[in-house]
Amino acid sequence: MLQFTINRDRDPDSASLRRLLEAHVVYERMAAAKKFCLALLAFVGAVVWLGAMWPALLPQRVLDSALAVWVSLLFFAVLATVEEWLWHRKVARYRDEHQAKQKEGDG
Repeated sequence: MLQFTINRDRDPDSASLRRLLEAHVVYERMAAAKKFCLALLAFVGAVVWLGAMWPALLPQRVLDSALAVWVSLLFFAVLATVEEWLWHRKVARYRDEHQAKQKEGDG
């Protein structure tokens, strides 16, 4: 969990805090996009699995389409995971910068 204190006397323009909060919001959005994509991936995977177990259940065109959707969702899940990781690193860097600026104000 992200924890910090706000002291306007030390950082009146609060640019470092703004960067940190904006990066954290984007990170949370990427995490939510990844989770949503993984949920859809599981749902479409279940449809593909049902079609593989009982071929007469769904027409072949539906199974082909479901498989194409599954592959594209897998691609987007990997992309969202990479983006989430990159923004997580940015949040850590901005947090360290903000804490250093706060300590600088103490000294």
